Amino acid sequence: MSEKQRKLPLYIQIKNKMITNIKEGVWTPGSSIPSESQLMEQFNVSRTTIRQSIRELAQNGMLETRRGAPTKVRLVPDEEMANPGVFHHERGSQLSVKIVNERKSKEFYSAKAKLNVDDYEEVFMAERLRFSDGTPIGYQQMFLPLDVAEKVHVHIEDIFDLFPKMGQKNIHYTNIKERISASSATQREADLLGIAIGEPLITITRNTLGGDSVPIEYSQTKYLPYYFDYRVEIGN
Repeated sequence: MSEKQRKLPLYIQIKNKMITNIKEGVWTPGSSIPSESQLMEQFNVSRTTIRQSIRELAQNGMLETRRGAPTKVRLVPDEEMANPGVFHHERGSQLSVKIVNERKSKEFYSAKAKLNVDDYEEVFMAERLRFSDGTPIGYQQMFLPLDVAEKVHVHIEDIFDLFPKMGQKNIHYTNIKERISASSATQREADLLGIAIGEPLITITRNTLGGDSVPIEYSQTKYLPYYFDYRVEIGN
């Protein structure tokens, strides 16, 4: 598979900007977002792009759409959404992803334990770099059961957030748990991110469960601190 850096599809870029508007309170819970025509003018994109971005945010539970009515920010977040009081996102306007390595193996023992995979079975692993405006800002190891990987594998080098694609393949998450910690860059991480060994990184460890609490994804993503924003909001 080519390691050529791929720019995120335009509708994903617009979706990320919409998410920022929601998380930063530009679009408040229960309020109507601008019309399609207004969004087309604001983001300088086509109606098709706007509709695709809105459709994915509706599927993720962040927006509510009804025929003949304005699209609104959900007042009560969908059960599948992460904790609505905890927000984190990457800095930058042009976000992209690059595959570093991918393979199947029986030797990813820690990941297999997280995914409840038997010892004799393989799991799929993808190493990916996250870029912001052309600068590497994060390194990720993502592990998937083989049945999940077979359905979303084609998108791994194009899209960093695979959950919307999983939803389109009828793989829906019911629970996501993330743990944020600090770590120091290893030799490999330093080489890939262009930093010195031992420099501080922010590590996000994620476990994702699907229907019947079956694990569908386990990942670790390590970010350069400057490019990672974390915010907690509790109460009104």
